[in-house]
Amino acid sequence: MPIEQARADLEQSELASPLPNARLLVVDDEEPVLELLGDILSEYPYQVDLVPTGEEAIDRMRAETYDLVLTDLNLPGTDGLGVLRAAKETDADVAVVLLTGNATISVAIEALRKGAYDFVQKPFQIAELEAALERALERRAFALKERSEGEIRKKMVEAARARQKTLYEIAKDITETIELDETLSRIVERSRDLCAAEQGLLFLLDESNGRLACKVDRGLEAEDRERERVISDLAEPNGKALYLKSPIEERIEDGSGGVRHAHVVPMLLEDEAIGTIAVLSTPGGRMEDDTPDLLPQLAGMASIAIRNVRSYEKARELDRLKSEFVAVVSHEVRTPLTSIKGSLEILSEGKYFQLSPEQEELLKISQANVERLEELITSILDFSKLESGRLSTSFEEIDPAAVLEGAVAEMRNLASRSEIELRLDLGESLPRIQADRLRLVQVVTNLASNAIKFSSPGQEVLIRAAAHKEGLRVDVVDKGIGISPSDLPRLFLRFQQLDSSNTRKAGGTGLGLVISKGIVEEHGGEIHVESEKGKGSTFWFWIPARQDEPDGEDPNPGRDGPSGPLG
Repeated sequence: MPIEQARADLEQSELASPLPNARLLVVDDEEPVLELLGDILSEYPYQVDLVPTGEEAIDRMRAETYDLVLTDLNLPGTDGLGVLRAAKETDADVAVVLLTGNATISVAIEALRKGAYDFVQKPFQIAELEAALERALERRAFALKERSEGEIRKKMVEAARARQKTLYEIAKDITETIELDETLSRIVERSRDLCAAEQGLLFLLDESNGRLACKVDRGLEAEDRERERVISDLAEPNGKALYLKSPIEERIEDGSGGVRHAHVVPMLLEDEAIGTIAVLSTPGGRMEDDTPDLLPQLAGMASIAIRNVRSYEKARELDRLKSEFVAVVSHEVRTPLTSIKGSLEILSEGKYFQLSPEQEELLKISQANVERLEELITSILDFSKLESGRLSTSFEEIDPAAVLEGAVAEMRNLASRSEIELRLDLGESLPRIQADRLRLVQVVTNLASNAIKFSSPGQEVLIRAAAHKEGLRVDVVDKGIGISPSDLPRLFLRFQQLDSSNTRKAGGTGLGLVISKGIVEEHGGEIHVESEKGKGSTFWFWIPARQDEPDGEDPNPGRDGPSGPLG
């Protein structure tokens, strides 16, 4: 959604606040989006704080109380999941709404399971955002009201709590699966249970013909002809089903003169019906009194569940196609590249060919570029594996000292060619860790290679390791060009290179740090950077130590802990 169009829409937007004077915290690293959100919310009686990073958001939440947190999922440094976790730790009842793009739908779904109230996809529509905030604030208002209820309203609060618990259990049940057919089946079963109804049906809009198609029916045991008639009556009662904005009640006569009472509720997304849920009483019977009240809420949760599953299926298919494409392209590039590399190696053998100095220089340039292409292909394949969660697979108990010594040995030639002194400092009593040996070496060599690239001849690169907070911490320290504070948040973003002549001269794929971060996090650890422009940088990572704990105890109690320099 263009910013200009969003500002125009803002003038026509309306939102009746369910929680006057609510305090909102908005987190987004994109300045235009943050400014737009501030403009939208300034039209309403909210107290709004705008912050660009997850770290600042966490500091604010520790110092202030907020009713709602609206955060982008993809943030540099501490991401939206970190903000969600901190918000729930500060106030379990705070409402959290996520902003996300299509590439992170599966992560957003996981966030909903971890306590987020809802999420809105970018580019967002003003009406969709307002509706999500209104629902979240309604939930927050109810939670605050619960806290302040006196003894005189105790029974009413307990009843409301029971209803909320019922809806929560329903939401939990229908969002546990990521298969569409299973999700639809669970929605119908929980609708029947909620209303004590004998029959239940679910219809979805068929976009090819604009009509409702019955996807699930339960409890209809009549003959096929009678069953089809009931489905037909409910699919478009009075021609209104496709345009429902609120529940309706229908009377359906069966062949024996009995009457079923059917409640039909729409499943809406962005105020458009994607289908309907119908529950029916037995002939001549009535359903529970709560049906008109709770069933629409269930339908709202069902709409979100269906959207999430469809989005997940779409993301999964796109991920599959991407992985296949990367694998095929990488294979097709590797094959001729191997031939070229072999041919260059033969040409470089002096006993076969006598080359002039100019020809030798061209040959060295060609070999260097072949190596860069190999590194690029390997990085892209590793990144593809990282996104699918299968990068590190060979975990074993290892001695970190031996691994680090091997990694440093691999880097000595590069350091020597760059006239850089590479030094290893191993602390005493390093803890043994459970790790993928090759991937751990890859992290160290990635960080050391960067340190060497951005150091000047005659400088030193130090790799040091020490036991730290029930784990292992490894620092890679250089005295090179350093990194400006404005560039630090971009370091661990995919395909990012800092816009400086030094960076461009050093080259690279822009994936090394992203892959290193993914490897460390797969090991349950963390990776960080401390730098000052012109004074060098310290990249460090922490991995929890292997522990033999009794069943049921956390094997990595230090996972949330490492911070600050080594003592």
